[in-house]
Amino acid sequence: MKQVIRYIRFPFTFSSQLLQQEFSRLSHHWIRHYNVAHYEGDWSALPLRSLGGSLTDLLPEAREEKTFEDTVLMDACPYMRVVIDSFGCQVMGVRLLKLAPGALIREHRDAELSFEHGEARIHVPIFTNELVEFYIDGERVVMEEGSCWYMNFNLPHRLNNGGDTDRVHLVMDLKVNDTLQKTFDAVADERKKMTTMPDAFSRVEKENMIASLRTLGAATALEMAYRMEAELAKDQ
Repeated sequence: MKQVIRYIRFPFTFSSQLLQQEFSRLSHHWIRHYNVAHYEGDWSALPLRSLGGSLTDLLPEAREEKTFEDTVLMDACPYMRVVIDSFGCQVMGVRLLKLAPGALIREHRDAELSFEHGEARIHVPIFTNELVEFYIDGERVVMEEGSCWYMNFNLPHRLNNGGDTDRVHLVMDLKVNDTLQKTFDAVADERKKMTTMPDAFSRVEKENMIASLRTLGAATALEMAYRMEAELAKDQ
């Protein structure tokens, strides 16, 4: 039986400062999330890419022969577009998701939303705080601003914002292709070598991942390797 990936923290980060600057320029009305049975408080979204480019349609599934298109909000977010395009695969819906202080999302599953089913939901935190509690399959995962994560939302997950600031994530739904598959494999294989699952990677582990990514030759893998090398140089 093929092992199911619960989550992956990618070994690179994006600029939280640039993400926050672009976020501050968006003034459109936030849309209440449609899964009203799953949460309490304010859970809302701004669509950057949706079916037909709609500013009000949050549903991630294709239907009625509509195609996913950028909304007008994407024009104000050139850096977010770079983040989205860096994965080198077909992009479906892209949203900014906001969970207000005191709001919570009850434990639930998103059917067939996983890498193994051909779709990968990627999260990049833009704003968060230390009192945000996110659990997937019973394990708490702490996601820092600018970090990048894949989460298997086919598994049970829940969320609570116990802080006094909004928790805002850039959320991308991607179609798995050969490039994304190879990138996942390179990261996952390195993680399997470790006996524990630490929150951060050591320098040696990052260097091993860089070497693995470079051997793939794909544009996305090379971009990730370049990003990691830049971060290692900055840390020296």
